[in-house]
Order: sequence, then C-alpha cells, then structure tokens
Amino acid sequence: MSLIPIRGNMLGIALFVLAAIPALILGFVFKLSDAASMIGVGLFLLVADLLIRAASRSKKGWLFQRELGGYLFFVPVWVLGIIVVIINVVSGRR
Repeated sequence: MSLIPIRGNMLGIALFVLAAIPALILGFVFKLSDAASMIGVGLFLLVADLLIRAASRSKKGWLFQRELGGYLFFVPVWVLGIIVVIINVVSGRR
C-alpha cells in the first residue's frame, strides 16, 4: 500500500491538525451546523497563519513564502482558510 505524500511544511500540517479544536468546540459543544463550524475552522486557519506570518512582516514576500508560515501543496494556509470559508458560506445559503 503506498501513501500519497502530503506536500507542505510541518507548520501547515500542524495548523490543520489544530483546526480540529475549533471544529470540535463549534460542532459538538455549541451544536452549530456543519457549514457554520467549517466557517469557524476556515477563520481559525486564516487568522492563525496570518498571525504567524505577521511576525516576519519585515521580510520580503512574508505573505506567500513557504518558509514564513503554513504551507500545503502550493498554497499558503491562509488562502486555504479563505477557500474553506467561501465554500461553506455558499453551501450554507442553500
């Protein structure tokens, strides 16, 4: 059995693992809908990655460089957070 490798850095993977915390709190404790819980997860990813990257604002390309924040595949984690929010806002309106 071969596993598909996850392309990214450890910080990016760690942010997605930590995103389980807001998912559990919003979904199981507060009993919010799936769309609302995932919007919270997306916002967590967005804010957490941007806070980490903000510490490197003085460096050129701090917003997109792989070494300065979370990164999965070819996308910074904050971009993936925005995508999660948009998808769930659209699906939550149906």
